[in-house]
Amino acid sequence: MSIGYDAIIVGGGHNGLTAAGYLGKAGLKVLVLEKRSMVGGAVVTEEIHPGYHVSTISYVVSLLRDEVTRDLELKKHGYSTIKTDGILCICNDNYLFLTDDKNHNRKEVARFSRTDYDAMEKFDAMVQEAGRVVRKQMLMEAPKLNIGITDLISLGKMGLEVRKLSAKHRHRLFQLFTSSAYDLIERWFESPMIKNMYASSCFSGNYASLKQPSSAIPFFHMAVGELDGELGAWRLVKGGMGSITQAMASFARSKGVEIITDAPVKEIMIENGRASGVLLENGNKIKARCVLANTDPKRTFLKLLDQKHLDPEFAKDIKQIRMGHSSLKLNLALKGLPDIRFFEQGKEGPWHRSDITIFPDIKGMEENYFAAAVGKLPKEPRLEIVMPSTVDDTLAPAGHHVMSILAKYFPYELADNASWDDIKEDVADQIIDYLSISMPNIRELIVGRKMISPLDLEREYGLTEADIFHGKHDLDQLFSFRPHPEAAQYRTPVKDLYLCGSGVHPGGGVTGAPGHNAARRVISDLKKK
Repeated sequence: MSIGYDAIIVGGGHNGLTAAGYLGKAGLKVLVLEKRSMVGGAVVTEEIHPGYHVSTISYVVSLLRDEVTRDLELKKHGYSTIKTDGILCICNDNYLFLTDDKNHNRKEVARFSRTDYDAMEKFDAMVQEAGRVVRKQMLMEAPKLNIGITDLISLGKMGLEVRKLSAKHRHRLFQLFTSSAYDLIERWFESPMIKNMYASSCFSGNYASLKQPSSAIPFFHMAVGELDGELGAWRLVKGGMGSITQAMASFARSKGVEIITDAPVKEIMIENGRASGVLLENGNKIKARCVLANTDPKRTFLKLLDQKHLDPEFAKDIKQIRMGHSSLKLNLALKGLPDIRFFEQGKEGPWHRSDITIFPDIKGMEENYFAAAVGKLPKEPRLEIVMPSTVDDTLAPAGHHVMSILAKYFPYELADNASWDDIKEDVADQIIDYLSISMPNIRELIVGRKMISPLDLEREYGLTEADIFHGKHDLDQLFSFRPHPEAAQYRTPVKDLYLCGSGVHPGGGVTGAPGHNAARRVISDLKKK
């Protein structure tokens, strides 16, 4: 049995590395164990074809907390962002290209509606104002349901933030938490194109019918992001998203943190009722004063722990956590830039340097959800596309490019006992055929590709049921309920076992907030021992 540590972190994803950085900064002896050959989890840059590098899973940054960037000195360790040129939305035979130029945007929207541009400005401002309350809770511990004095103070602070809102904005805040996305969109906009665009943005962060109550919660992702003080900013990362986690790992190592890759954990060991360390797949045992699990709650409690250490009622609740998001990722290596059907062919434009989204109308999105819910594939998937090599020449050979495609909804569990291993390359071909409608020469440009199915997301990247958020962002799976009232403050019912991943408050996305908050809780607890 090896020498002991103050803390062992299971999983070297971005939240695990964030926690490691803060713990190391506090002078604790920390070990990070990562099952893959590289740290980063779903926030990595990998070579998909000789000379072509791409952000394999997560592909843009917005939610990463400025406090985390500053505290862990990420810019000093190689992290920097790049602005894109706009947003290109394609729905059926229509397109909308939005940039930072308000006059241009007003003219673009006027092609569909005389009133929707003003409605968009008012709606976005309303979401930002409501999002301010949520943003301030991200680096705070959610209060317990059995309230003590500390929890009362926390609730009081949140209440003060809500109180600062006007009565109108309080109404809108609660609407965003409880209403359906469909109802909000119908209330605010008149043009089908604008309605479809907003529905698509909500569809991306969800796995639900747009008409389901609380399906509007993903709109908060439009509001809580902040980069260098710019609210709602979305950017690419120089060198790909892996530059974030490599910077985190570099900072952690500078504070004495030990990071071991190719080290899958088989079991979290429990001795005398407390987490005492881990058992690796290779049989090695490592002791620690506490263990932090960056794995999702289902994997942590139902696979890495012996069930005899859990209250049966707690275990039943964990089993019922709703997973979702039904994503797959297709990454392409290209020998040139694709044409986009609405613009001059053979010529590069700002639309190539933008976030490109291809989506069906609301009816088609609803059909996609209900198809995925019974294990079937979508006919017209939602595709979110970036070509980061258009603004970052470190990712591909000169004149060549990489393309990242996030596709939804593709079910984790397929109908008729079909296997993702058997069909995934056929599905990749179908996605490329669908993409060819908007980019007619895409297929002839492809020199390499990497298809990552929902099963691959679980098997290779450790995302149970392919859920990139470690559990759906439903109202009863957020805040003091995430992942469970008895584990919502980063501590768990097992003494000295903590959660530091996206399965705890404030949830998924590349924020660093769960890792930050868990580290703060651990530091406080260890000081008391």
